[in-house]
Amino acid sequence: MKVRVTGDALKDLQDSYDFYEKQEKGLGSYFRRCIEQDLQGLRNTGGIHRQMRGYHHVKSKIFNSIFYYRIEQQTVVVMAILDGRIDPTTRDRVLTQRG
Repeated sequence: MKVRVTGDALKDLQDSYDFYEKQEKGLGSYFRRCIEQDLQGLRNTGGIHRQMRGYHHVKSKIFNSIFYYRIEQQTVVVMAILDGRIDPTTRDRVLTQRG
């Protein structure tokens, strides 16, 4: 299966990169490498994860990020990459806006 990351999800990724890089130099790069590996894993596992509000969701293996995605014509379309600690009301609002 192919994996496509939307512009909104790329912005989420950049925001998280910036956050981790401010915590410690080089941590943002490590975060990005881990997330890229997780995204590659979705090529094989896309579609098997639980659904919530119309999105499949799966947690990153290393970081506290959660991928929210849909399957469209044999492609995993990542709509959001959000911090798992985000307020549920905020998460639901973001997912509704992107839906």
